[in-house]
Amino acid sequence: MGSEAHPLPTAVLSNQTAYDSYKSVSITDEMQSFITEWKRLGVTFDGILTGFVTDERQLDIINSFIIDFKTDKTILVVDPVMADNGSLYSGYTSEMCGKIRELCYKADIITPNIAELAFLADEEYSESIEDIKAYALKLRNQGMKSIVVTGYKEGNKISNIVFDDKGMNIATADLYGGYYSGTGDILASIVMGGALKGISLFDSVSLATSFISKVICGMEKSGQNINHNDGINFEKYLGDLL
Repeated sequence: MGSEAHPLPTAVLSNQTAYDSYKSVSITDEMQSFITEWKRLGVTFDGILTGFVTDERQLDIINSFIIDFKTDKTILVVDPVMADNGSLYSGYTSEMCGKIRELCYKADIITPNIAELAFLADEEYSESIEDIKAYALKLRNQGMKSIVVTGYKEGNKISNIVFDDKGMNIATADLYGGYYSGTGDILASIVMGGALKGISLFDSVSLATSFISKVICGMEKSGQNINHNDGINFEKYLGDLL
């Protein structure tokens, strides 16, 4: 989408975490060396996007990174990766969730799924649209800025719901094939890319929604055996984002 990406890696994984098992090599001890080098070079960032972490110490490093590098012109998007289907991910503690919540208060945009929204709002997990609206408005009233709630399903449709200064707006697409790993990461990336290009949040979410749906539709209609844990084959559709 026209922006140069500089990763601050947190871990190297053998495979997707949705599989029954996986190996993860944490590189927490190397994160600070990246940051120190960027400071030495005088690097600045137009945007910061946070995602999956493996331990509490990484969250402390990320928090310090944001303090050091975020300016009034830096867009911070936080994908509060910690839960799905009403349950926390394995290894995530209440302390980690608390620190992720703190990051969300600093963010310009957060992209929780429905389970993560409930944890952030300290409410019971619910897939009711009325509860989702209530939880998001609670967080907005507590000081969180723009919220994109991902993966709301109703019938044969799937939606991503935007709560910002313009109110509540819903981007909807046809639902194909059920759950696929990694779609939340793709949505957060497109939201970040759109924000850096000056595209409105709802337009970016609409673009992400239609993009992901189109990719999955193509996969489902291909007739090939698909392992949903492998994520979606989005590469050949990247031209749609230009």
